[in-house]
Amino acid sequence: MFRIVLIAASVGLVLSACYQPDPAAPAPTPEPAMTVDPEPESDPSASGHEDDSDPAAAIEDIETVGYPEGWEIQLYWSGEYPNAFSVTGPGVTVMGHEAITFEEYPPIYCGLPAKATYSPWNRIRNESDSVDYVSMVFPTTFTIEETVTLQVLVGDGEEALTLNAGDELIYKSYLAEGFFIAEKDGILYEMNEADLPRSTVFEEGPDDQEWVRVTCDDAEQTRAWILLDDALATPGIERYDYTGFGEAADLP
Repeated sequence: MFRIVLIAASVGLVLSACYQPDPAAPAPTPEPAMTVDPEPESDPSASGHEDDSDPAAAIEDIETVGYPEGWEIQLYWSGEYPNAFSVTGPGVTVMGHEAITFEEYPPIYCGLPAKATYSPWNRIRNESDSVDYVSMVFPTTFTIEETVTLQVLVGDGEEALTLNAGDELIYKSYLAEGFFIAEKDGILYEMNEADLPRSTVFEEGPDDQEWVRVTCDDAEQTRAWILLDDALATPGIERYDYTGFGEAADLP
């Protein structure tokens, strides 16, 4: 969001610099004052259909089965360009589940509509089919080996955070372009890995598991959770190639 605000500000400056008013033109007639509800900011990294305004409530509504202790839910897919896939032809069926499952549980064989693209940025598909994107992540720890002060984001603000040699933090989840969410003393920080000392020791953990909840292409409009890896292993499904930041659409 921080980067998007900067981009919007830059565009506004360019437009202002290009516009030069005509001194001979008559002054515009003032319009009556109107009260307009501001539109919400558009964030290309939004997770999709799921309403993230109350993350705790959204997480409680998601059923998980079989995940060992330590796994957590994040309500988005990470990455500057998040993973995405498209259905390349008709009659494609993929294995899904009623809930997000850690191991093999009774599947739902879910038909997907031809040419559909499943991406957090494909807003038309996400809204029409009520698509949700969720990742299961396994937070790990990292240890600071030398004292450092870095600029971090906390909530809507920025502050300087001093970390001392021996401090341990929790690596919660990756965001994009080296930024990630870290936890220290119960407080969540957004920081850049490049700002940390090279001596920082990161604990290894399992890879994230990315899930998408879709509406199946059947008469009952069955709802199913599909693991990204299962989708990509299905004939007739291919990774989606982005053509621009924040842009995704069904195949033509």
